[in-house]
Amino acid sequence: MVSPHNISDKFPETADIETASDDYAGRFAGAVGAWMLKIQEVAVLDLLQDHPGVAVLDVGGGHGQLAVPLCREKYPVTVVGSAEICRRRIAALVDAGLPARPGSAEALRPGESAPAKAGLPADLSAIALAKEEGPAQAGQCRFQVADVLKLPFADRSFDTVLCFRLVTHCARWEELIGELCRVAARAVIVDYPTSQSLNCVAPRLFGAKKKLEGNTRAFRLFRHEEIVGAFARHSFVPGRRSGQFCLPMVLHRRLKCRLLSAAVEGLLRQAGLVRRWGSPVILELRRRETATFAYPRSASPPATLCVALRAGELSPPPCEIPAGTRVLVTGATGFTGALLARKLVRSGLEVHAIARASSNLEALRDLPIRWHRGNVFDEAVVAEATQGVDYIFHVAAAYREARHADAMYAQVHVLSTQLLARAALKNPAFKRFVHVSTVGVHGHIANPPADELYSMHPGDIYQQTKADAELWLRDFAQKKPLPYTVIRPAAIYGPGDKRLLKFFRMAARRVLFLLGHGQCLYHLIHVDDLTNIMILAATHPAARDEIFICGNPDCVTLDQMARIVAGELGNRFRLVRLPAFPFFLAADVCEWVCRKLGVEPPIHRRRLAFFTKDRSFNTRKLREKLGYQVRYSNEAGLIQTTAWYCEQGWLKRRV
Repeated sequence: MVSPHNISDKFPETADIETASDDYAGRFAGAVGAWMLKIQEVAVLDLLQDHPGVAVLDVGGGHGQLAVPLCREKYPVTVVGSAEICRRRIAALVDAGLPARPGSAEALRPGESAPAKAGLPADLSAIALAKEEGPAQAGQCRFQVADVLKLPFADRSFDTVLCFRLVTHCARWEELIGELCRVAARAVIVDYPTSQSLNCVAPRLFGAKKKLEGNTRAFRLFRHEEIVGAFARHSFVPGRRSGQFCLPMVLHRRLKCRLLSAAVEGLLRQAGLVRRWGSPVILELRRRETATFAYPRSASPPATLCVALRAGELSPPPCEIPAGTRVLVTGATGFTGALLARKLVRSGLEVHAIARASSNLEALRDLPIRWHRGNVFDEAVVAEATQGVDYIFHVAAAYREARHADAMYAQVHVLSTQLLARAALKNPAFKRFVHVSTVGVHGHIANPPADELYSMHPGDIYQQTKADAELWLRDFAQKKPLPYTVIRPAAIYGPGDKRLLKFFRMAARRVLFLLGHGQCLYHLIHVDDLTNIMILAATHPAARDEIFICGNPDCVTLDQMARIVAGELGNRFRLVRLPAFPFFLAADVCEWVCRKLGVEPPIHRRRLAFFTKDRSFNTRKLREKLGYQVRYSNEAGLIQTTAWYCEQGWLKRRV
């Protein structure tokens, strides 16, 4: 057995030498080992599929588990190891006649299959020789001895950096993460065992193993929040995440039955348990980009986005709807609907809108909108408003009206959708029904990020009725020729909205109180981007009968949000975390009492969920099918919104 202290004391972290040893390779021998490696390989290649041929750095990858499939897929791979002995596992990749089998000096000839006990997959004949000098080329693998805590590469030298089987054994793991982030231009992919799994007993077992074997390696289980927090300090945000095995890997090795292990894990995966409890976790983290945004830090944005649009500072995407076409917008007096209506008017369309008799139309008085006063769930009002329309944008929502009975949510969300959809079919030239739902239909995301196929788990009456409306519309469109598109926005924000103002005010204080750990994932969409997407979805052929999650490519933690806001205000706060459970109990009581009194409750479960539920999503479908790239990064949009709140006098910068 190879021990790091017997090989090299040149570098402070040499845990990767053990993973390159024959003993470690034996853990992945035979059919069960090949099955385990295949699961890892498929997950990594899936994360890289949108970036073919990019330069990859594999830190501590002397075990050769990922270099082989990456080279086969024509990725140029550079592997860093703490000692020359780490080269042995990947010697066959360079096809240079170096020993490829444990304890053997025999060269691996082109086309020859590597034995299973070597821990290397077969079919290496397509792998090319990489020279020591210069970067690896497509399909080549280069090896370099280096200190993993001081990588000998310039900043952002590689598109993607991989680090497997190393973070958990690295005593200075936070320094390691810092180096991974430094040399990664776009993404870092790591794996780590999580304490939120059956691996929770592993530290004690590993401690006994270390005593028996005299092993000096560190071993650590991680909470997801620890890893995400460490990367966040280097401006990396979590992307896709996948658990590998629900049952401990050592159990599968002891069973020595690939078919049984695959069948059991397959059932657990279908039940969603691997997604929730799987370990080790493979996590993609992407560099948070700072995009150009409309208002620089020193500038004062206009009072609202509607004012900005009038001034020509915001421009919708090219509108394919012919000028003069009649369209209907519900919820046009709301934050999102108002900006959408203004953009449609600016595009030369005849805009009709439904508004309650009590709605204030002052902000839209300058627009030639034909108003239909009444409730969106009133059949007579809907019949009048939909006459001759070619497009319907159903934006109306009973948002944050916890004082209302459940029936109100059903009327505004479900009944209105039914009336509008049926009325649309009475127009022979009707083109598209754009239905605005919410990512809230997915509820808490147990294993983020989720995509459009993630199951629905609505957590309150608002989300439940939104889900009911979606499902009804889908079933209705399958029976009737109704072209539709469902938009599921993430948290909508931007100048003109006050829903996030309370959180911004919290970030402006010296002490920030957060429920829970503050690392729950949150997904944002700027209202300017969202309204552009709605207009695009109304005419894009690929949007018909599809569902799109609309959000920034990157999620953000509440802690990150608060620090962006505080930084713009010149504030530094002390974070105090509070247990969430007592507040949820108080919210239940408060909602019940306030509903009886007919008043808005000061706290309710949906507001508390903001602090405690993970809501992170994969927005690839939006980019791939519609080709839309958001204009506002999270940082840019939050800074812009902070500046607008300051302009209104609701926040103050510290001198």
